[in-house]
Amino acid sequence: MIQPANLLFRAYLRTIHSLAFYPTLISLGFLLVCLLNIAVEYQPWLMSLKAHLDIGLVRNADNARLILGTLVAGVMSLMVFSFSMVMVVLNNASAALSPRVVPGLISSKGHQKTLGFYLGTILYALLLITTIEQNNSNQVPSLGVLVTLGLGIACLGLFVDFIRSISLSIQVEHILNNLFATTLDKLDGNAKKLLECQDSPSWPADDSWSSVNAQRSGYFKELNVATLNELLEANDLRMAVLVHRGFFVMAGHPLFKLDRDVDEQLCEQLRDCFHFFVEQYASSHYVFGCKHISEIAVKALSPGINDPGTAITAIDMLTVLFSKRMALPDLDVSPRPDGPPRLFFFELPLDQLLQLLFGPLRTYGCEDPQVLTHLLQAFKNLLYQGPRAHHQTDLIRHARSVVETADSHILNRRDREEINAMIERFNRAAKAAPPALRPLKIDQD
Repeated sequence: MIQPANLLFRAYLRTIHSLAFYPTLISLGFLLVCLLNIAVEYQPWLMSLKAHLDIGLVRNADNARLILGTLVAGVMSLMVFSFSMVMVVLNNASAALSPRVVPGLISSKGHQKTLGFYLGTILYALLLITTIEQNNSNQVPSLGVLVTLGLGIACLGLFVDFIRSISLSIQVEHILNNLFATTLDKLDGNAKKLLECQDSPSWPADDSWSSVNAQRSGYFKELNVATLNELLEANDLRMAVLVHRGFFVMAGHPLFKLDRDVDEQLCEQLRDCFHFFVEQYASSHYVFGCKHISEIAVKALSPGINDPGTAITAIDMLTVLFSKRMALPDLDVSPRPDGPPRLFFFELPLDQLLQLLFGPLRTYGCEDPQVLTHLLQAFKNLLYQGPRAHHQTDLIRHARSVVETADSHILNRRDREEINAMIERFNRAAKAAPPALRPLKIDQD
């Protein structure tokens, strides 16, 4: 049974990620202000004030109509030019970076607000034109024309700011920095949320819990936590979500577990709280942001792009994000102020995250000694973060995969010596006996 709260939740998600969200709100705001302007334009007190203030006020109906028409044409030209550039940027980002970053660029709030201001100014001017009466000097919306002139000047300022913004948007460093900041914020948010719990959360002993299967296929991306917690609270239930965000769920796949059996109607209400869609937004979950950074790095290593510097920058950013992730448990919870959590989320463990994000970089950068050296350096830096024992085991395991890749693809003597120097530094950080990594063999002359 579809619940109204879940319908509103899905509509909210579609709305906030839509290009039309802010333009619609801003245009409606301008419409209301224009109607207010029209309502007070010919009030006696305002007419008396305008009679004493002549600066910038238009008295002639033809002049007012000409000014407003010119503003409409000019702002419309700015709008068409500006968002033609947006389409060029999106096309360039899809080709040179990753198609997955396009939804995030489309939903950029700065571009939406600029578009909304342009549309609002056009709407404001068009409405004022309809109030101008021919050959009637007493019915010229002089205050409205003055306000519209101010809006037109503001549009010119926004256009300059838009050019600056669009010039940054085509720079891969700017996109990477935005993704990094958003992902880091999500990881910090998860850490703060876990601190809100009364006790350190751990995965419940769910071996005897009843499993509930999915009834539809799709990419699990979001969950209506508020409605789900209300259902769990009302029915005295605990739930463990068995799939991570971004997982492609097939109908019939186990979706979650409950600590006791419930009827099918309640199961359907709980399943309705899961939201499936294709797009990946870094603001939704930290794994999506990490995947975007990794995919940009992989694209940079392609022969058509050939930009290993971007890949190295992405590796450094992912290293910082991994250090934050290692401090978190392999689960997420929805804390409750009045008791222990009832809702538990499965999160990808560090081993799978390393394979998901660093694995493609190791594969596509297998012939670039700089990329392989920086991967080893990333694992070494993570060892200095004081990881737990099982995390250290995962780091050593993936570092060995990098060494095996280097042994198979790096044949140059000098490159192998550089990798061996990094292996030595890694072994000092690992403090394992015998050494965690074996150096590459170098043929003696």
